[in-house]
Amino acid sequence: MRSSPGRWVQGEDFFGREAELALLAERVRDGNHVLLTGQRRMGKTSLAPELGRRLELDGWLFFFVDVEEAVHPQDVVALIAQRLHSVRKLANRFASTMARLAANVEEVSAYKFRLKVRASLDDGNWRRHGQELFETCANEPKPILIVLDELPIFLLSLLRRDHGRERVDEFLTWLRAVQQDVAGRGLTFIASGSIGLIPLTTRLGLPDRINHLHTFRLQPWNRDTSAGCLARLAASHGLDVESGVADAVVEKLGIGIPHHVQSFFAHLREDAMVQGRAEIRLEAVDRVYRDSLLAPWGQIDLMHYDTRLRDAFDERGHRIALEILTEAATQGILTATARDRFEVHLAALGDETPGRITTVLDVL
Repeated sequence: MRSSPGRWVQGEDFFGREAELALLAERVRDGNHVLLTGQRRMGKTSLAPELGRRLELDGWLFFFVDVEEAVHPQDVVALIAQRLHSVRKLANRFASTMARLAANVEEVSAYKFRLKVRASLDDGNWRRHGQELFETCANEPKPILIVLDELPIFLLSLLRRDHGRERVDEFLTWLRAVQQDVAGRGLTFIASGSIGLIPLTTRLGLPDRINHLHTFRLQPWNRDTSAGCLARLAASHGLDVESGVADAVVEKLGIGIPHHVQSFFAHLREDAMVQGRAEIRLEAVDRVYRDSLLAPWGQIDLMHYDTRLRDAFDERGHRIALEILTEAATQGILTATARDRFEVHLAALGDETPGRITTVLDVL
């Protein structure tokens, strides 16, 4: 098992999510479209590709589509088409529905196929061609799973344009219709992202646009799983671990977020290597936590975290999130008294949005 904080893991590097993977696989095999949710760095982006890899071993077709770079709905359709290019019979069937595409898909790369598809799409025809793309998949004898990763980030791009809310509504309404149309026909979707789709659609007053998706929430690791990950990483890298290290790491982290466990181990391993030791010692835990993880170079991920918080909330919601995080960081816990204080403060500002604190806490 390799130390790999910051990137998704598969195969032998996949750890600690077998129960969740089995349950998610059951939902997908039953034909349910799924919304994969959870806090940041919880392992969502690893879970979906690992599920796809295992389904492929059982004869499924799997396409992982990152739509973060998409700006228009046409881009989303073209990105999906690019992934389908690897299965030539699907690409050829879809190409046959678009007169401007080359007849022989084999003559172009996947990227050029995407460009050709994108050039054929406009505001007036993307819905029809997108539906034809999904129909092509639904008519394939093999079952297909398509993961739409970073869907909320794409929706935020739409939202920033003129008439943004209407554009988001239009896309989600279309997506729901075509997903419901192919339900039970061998084509299944998973939607995921580094910010929550539920808070975004709720903020826009569009929660019903995703009510056809079955929510699947990833929870943090428990103490045993977090400690087991540390032990397996250490063994894989030929390191001994002094008694008490795992408990000390879990205590410092407070919550078993997989990325944080991996990151802590990476810093501890680096410290042992610099010291010329083949053992992670108990005394190193507090020092590495203080001097490495809490140091500026150890907080790069927190900068990205703040960016995603800005994406997930409106201005007031973002400010509330920072106040809650500050309270938790300085006091060690967010008490019921502190929460009540925030509620009173919001009421004084004239914020009558019901459940504002609850929504912010759910995202955090």
